[in-house]
Amino acid sequence: MLSLEHVYTACSFFFCFYREAGIMKGNINDSCMKQGCLTYTDEKGGLIMLELKLKSGEVKQCEAGAYVHELLEAWNVKEAVYAVTLDGKLHDLNYRIKKSGALDYIYADSETGKLIYERSLNFLFIVAVRSLFPDARVRMEHALSGGQYCEIDKEGYCKPQDVRKIEKRMKELIAANEVIHRRVVATAEAQAYFDRLGMKNKANLLACRKSATSSIYTLCGYDDYFYGIMLPDTSYLTHFSIRFYAPGVWLSAGNGFQNQAKLFHVFQEFETWGRLIGVSNIAELNAQIQQGYMDDLVLMSETMVEKKLAELAASIVQGHPHTKFILIAGPSSAGKTTFSRRLAIHLKILGKKPMPISMDDFYKNREDCPRLPDGSYDFEGLEALDLELFNDTMLKLLHKEAVHMPLFNFKTGQREWKERETVLEDDHILIIEGIHGLNPKTSADLPEEAKFRIYINALTHLNLDEHNRIPTSDYRLIRRIARDYQFRSWSAQNTIHFWKNVKQGEDHNIYPYQEEADAIFNSSMVYEMSILKKIVIPLLDQVHPHEAQYLEANRLKKLLAYFVDGSEEAVPRSSILAEFIGNSVFDV
Repeated sequence: MLSLEHVYTACSFFFCFYREAGIMKGNINDSCMKQGCLTYTDEKGGLIMLELKLKSGEVKQCEAGAYVHELLEAWNVKEAVYAVTLDGKLHDLNYRIKKSGALDYIYADSETGKLIYERSLNFLFIVAVRSLFPDARVRMEHALSGGQYCEIDKEGYCKPQDVRKIEKRMKELIAANEVIHRRVVATAEAQAYFDRLGMKNKANLLACRKSATSSIYTLCGYDDYFYGIMLPDTSYLTHFSIRFYAPGVWLSAGNGFQNQAKLFHVFQEFETWGRLIGVSNIAELNAQIQQGYMDDLVLMSETMVEKKLAELAASIVQGHPHTKFILIAGPSSAGKTTFSRRLAIHLKILGKKPMPISMDDFYKNREDCPRLPDGSYDFEGLEALDLELFNDTMLKLLHKEAVHMPLFNFKTGQREWKERETVLEDDHILIIEGIHGLNPKTSADLPEEAKFRIYINALTHLNLDEHNRIPTSDYRLIRRIARDYQFRSWSAQNTIHFWKNVKQGEDHNIYPYQEEADAIFNSSMVYEMSILKKIVIPLLDQVHPHEAQYLEANRLKKLLAYFVDGSEEAVPRSSILAEFIGNSVFDV
């Protein structure tokens, strides 16, 4: 236990450091310090006042050393705020303001706020499990139904009654307002500490961390390391849902659960495969690369993709022989273009004649498209498509009638027509790509036996460690940043700026229908971040602290920094990754 004298000495040291650095002038108030608090005074003994400029333009004053949570209370901020940024840098609610600058609130409903809540909820869950089952190991595995799927390794199988006990314990800890403590230590010290605790994956992850210091969080005597800041205490975590989902647990900050059995099966398959090849987390991936197995990782990943494509093509041709329409949908940067080209090759091997069709060619003329509340055109809504024309055209093709196919001119916003007629022969299969491909309304007039729906996404099984998962959307955003730069000359700032709108469209138009798919294809590859980081980190470095996209850019940069560099020499030109890094054999 540290004495007050030790605390005083340490605080004096850091104050002197800030003063020498020019961040702050004045002295520590000794009398206040001896009582266990810390204030800052100028040379004449007066309190140092700082100016904080809010996003609204309002300028607030505060004493140097004031806690963020105290300021929010004093300023009567009604909205739920989970953190702040000061000149672009993210700080938790227990941070003490030491300089003037631009202060922004991180609200609960922001993307960063949601991550802070999820991270804190995960810690609460882990501590609740450990308090009930001291020898248990918790793994936060992957996203599922707006929440997360977790597994608990303990004596005996996880049972529904175990989950009810965990939920009760979590609520008890919330009611007790247990403090989440944070202490900053040297990264090497943190690594050694978690190694002693037997948390090898966490220790190995910290060995890859570039920062000289790391934060250890403590809740009810349990220590852990998390990728990002936390809420101050458990009283904030009043909203959560938990349920048994064999063989583990589903945990969410929301309420609604929808069974996603198909998606869950794919995740479980790749989790098992990751354990089979010895690459379940970043530390294990880095070790393989550092030991010279990069080429093996590329070849294994690409062979897995090829295997899944062959199985999928065989399933369509042999298991669904009446298929004429393959409808493909997935979120941005899932790799749909390369996937559809490679699937076509496998269908050709089996004697079929695939014909690509873009659903975008069935857009209504621009003036007939619906509008968003701000008056702009809504090109992503289902109503922007001429569904009557689409279904009529597909039915005519199914009945072997010759049709003129539409071709949408994106420059003029008008529909045009191809001169050459299209006829569907016996061995033809149409490969139709579009964001609404899984929505039953899109192809409502087409016979079910003639349709085969495929959902594609980059469903990474890799996590930082057992308690820190990587959202699949991070994989796709990093892919998108690389592709936008390579093929559109876009900055990372632009891509991040528009990403929120992209995700909103996916949430509305794609994810609700993913379980409608006859097959789910995982386009992620175990090695890809070790290559993408070399393209993306320099682009993220160009986003400056005063820009709105800096917070997200910095978060992605910290994530990518955990990966060691890998060589792209073994990446084939037919790889899905080539769609994002360039040199693809396909016209993407």
